[in-house]
Amino acid sequence: MFRLALPFIAALAACATTDPPQPELTAAREMVAQARSAAGTEAPAELAAAQGKLARAESAMQRGHYEHARLLAEQAQADAKLAWTNAEKARAERALRQERSGT
Repeated sequence: MFRLALPFIAALAACATTDPPQPELTAAREMVAQARSAAGTEAPAELAAAQGKLARAESAMQRGHYEHARLLAEQAQADAKLAWTNAEKARAERALRQERSGT
């Protein structure tokens, strides 16, 4: 029975020693801020997803759920990069259409 409980105990110990994900939260905050300035009108759904995940990451961090906070911060950063990329793509496509139409 002890052998069966050992992996579970080890997993709990690993969770207890997880460091706060400050670098991940900082990177997510910065990417969301960068995306906010570029994607507000061009990629609002992606930006909203990033902002929501960042808020949930910060909440998890405050509750001491560091692994969950880390995962959400990484997802928020990825969503913010997607929002920024989609906004830049939309701008480039609009500029190309304007150039082709001569306006």
